[in-house]
Amino acid sequence: MLPLAVVGAHLSGLPLNAQLLERGARLRQRTHTAPHYRLYALPGTTPPKPGLLRVPGDGRAIEDRVWDLPLAQVGSFLALVPSPLGLGTVELDDGSAVHGFLCEPHALDGARDISRFGGWRGYLASS
Repeated sequence: MLPLAVVGAHLSGLPLNAQLLERGARLRQRTHTAPHYRLYALPGTTPPKPGLLRVPGDGRAIEDRVWDLPLAQVGSFLALVPSPLGLGTVELDDGSAVHGFLCEPHALDGARDISRFGGWRGYLASS
């Protein structure tokens, strides 16, 4: 199993969660990132998606969920991840590190910083 942190449209009940469920992923834990990240609403994405960027010294903890994704399903899942998103290493609030969604910095020009909402669900609830 590959532990995978998600912060946006792959959260339970949101539009892309089925991509995890179809691959046999199981929710491992509800947690937050370490306070080293900022979350942005990416313009022009369908369905709407956030971008997570590591910014040590200028970040905050962001709500996330860690899923266990079967290793045999990782390749087919990665094929569904559109640029500017990708997988990298995300530090959790307990100091552990897992694979998770991150965003390429160039895509954040003109994106709204939504970190103050504490996560994607908080942002959606505010809209």
